[in-house]
Amino acid sequence: MTSPRAPYPTRSATRLTADSNGGSVLRLTPRWTDLDPIGHVNNSVFLVYAEEARARYLRDALPGAWNSVVVVHNAIDYHRPVEETDLVEVTSVVHGVGTSSLTTINVISTAHGKCATVRTVQVVMDEDRSGTRPWTEAERKTLAEFIE
Repeated sequence: MTSPRAPYPTRSATRLTADSNGGSVLRLTPRWTDLDPIGHVNNSVFLVYAEEARARYLRDALPGAWNSVVVVHNAIDYHRPVEETDLVEVTSVVHGVGTSSLTTINVISTAHGKCATVRTVQVVMDEDRSGTRPWTEAERKTLAEFIE
């Protein structure tokens, strides 16, 4: 049996809304601790933004399985900096579904345009967390509805 997990942590000034493509949009403002010495959001924080948006998205899409999904690969393309005063939007969409894997795309943007694209491959773990398991038919059907 899996151990219960607390809901994904929240941060102030965040809001999750649906978008027109079956995905979601998380809006947030950078924290002081997110910044590098010249006032840009540090490159590693882009993964944190993507993780928060992706986890909330999966929690809503797969309430019975989201906390059994783990990341096995991340790739980031950086396009432009995020600054301290920017309002950040992080979109989440399902890009593809494998036997036990899921690929999501997060686009991080501001009013100035696209800042980063994060591609994440995740797998769903079996109940004892010793390995992966295939998606159930119900999970697969749900995920198929969200594929971009």
